[in-house]
Amino acid sequence: MTSRHSSTQLWLITHYHEMGSLYDYLQLTTLDTVSCLRIVLSIASGLAHLHIEIFGTQGKPAIAHRDLKSKNILVKKNGQCCIADLGLAVMHSQSTNQLDVGNNPRVGTKRYMAPEVLDETIQVDCFDSYKRVDIWAFGLVLWEVARRMSEEVTSNLDNTGNFTV
Repeated sequence: MTSRHSSTQLWLITHYHEMGSLYDYLQLTTLDTVSCLRIVLSIASGLAHLHIEIFGTQGKPAIAHRDLKSKNILVKKNGQCCIADLGLAVMHSQSTNQLDVGNNPRVGTKRYMAPEVLDETIQVDCFDSYKRVDIWAFGLVLWEVARRMSEEVTSNLDNTGNFTV
């Protein structure tokens, strides 16, 4: 925490991930099945952790990201990913049923916005709405990852999209 000119700033300092964003990583990398699964499972796990409220003295509120995209996901050395840039995140506490949306009910990057955000029918007072928006964006990230799978992997798909051995 720092204080400058009578305003307080909170800073979150994290590990440096030299592999960069998932967006940049996918530009340079073709994925095999194991790498693809490692990436998508780690993102899904991180998103589930954000969305779940943990109770107790070491707990945390439920959090919806609201700007999930490949540029806001970092790739670790081991190929797993972590979710970054929580600048638009919204928190929810079940015990108080309080939703901290801030001044801007709109969310993130247009390309990743769910239909209900684009047509402004999202229920801005409902935390589950924001979690669903994150899941929509996660689906688009999955598409980005799948597009970088090697030909060997995609050639094992039959015409229905199922893997064949």
